[in-house]
Amino acid sequence: MKRCVALFSLSLLITPGFTSDSPAALINFTGGTVYQFGGTTFATDTTFSVDNVDYYEEDGVSFDFIGPPGNPFSYHVGNYYGVGNDVIHGHWAAGLDGDMVSISVKKTDGSAFDLNYFKITTNTGTRGDPSIGNEEVHINALSDGITVSYSMLLPPDDWGFVGPNSEIYLGTQFDGIKEFTFTYGANANGFGLDEFYIDEEPPPSVPEPTTLALLGIGLAGLAGSAIRKEWKKRVIEKSKTILQHYKTEACIEL
Repeated sequence: MKRCVALFSLSLLITPGFTSDSPAALINFTGGTVYQFGGTTFATDTTFSVDNVDYYEEDGVSFDFIGPPGNPFSYHVGNYYGVGNDVIHGHWAAGLDGDMVSISVKKTDGSAFDLNYFKITTNTGTRGDPSIGNEEVHINALSDGITVSYSMLLPPDDWGFVGPNSEIYLGTQFDGIKEFTFTYGANANGFGLDEFYIDEEPPPSVPEPTTLALLGIGLAGLAGSAIRKEWKKRVIEKSKTILQHYKTEACIEL
């Protein structure tokens, strides 16, 4: 006699998890090490700003200023705005205040990573003033660490923390990359950045008022009992379909 025992795919019971091989990092430019041209080093602690910076390292991530030494005003890391918050800040060669050509960012061990979010503190063509609105600065993804695989124009931003301090949420173009860079075009002068989320989920975005209103309307509609019953019915029917699809029979000889 054979008796059949119903078996179900484990895929219905197990939800795969995805984790990065690299440790997550939130780079806020505090507690890392500043390396000046000439070899002097400093540990940032929100109380001072260092100029003449060659590169900066924090939590296994390196921010490298690309450009010639000699103009200390070109490259800064630390409390540049004097408000107790450390940032990275530079002055482009296109402007009147610096020689910075680009900023290169990569893991110190050369591994791939995801860039999920960062904040702009300054992107202005005017010294210490509001932006003029047509500054051209790009962030570029280098998937292989050599060639640019994606480039995105960044919004202008007033000098310091008085402006909008635009929050930049990145898409999949910045997943699994070996490097990203910042480069300039026309009308670029001062440029500052903060809070890089690398291999870490970005903070939640704040919905616009219109979005919140639409969300409220949608939630009110879902509160109706008829919709709840219909939704429940569809879920049950869908579950039965999925279970039937994955169901197999193992027959055992007794």
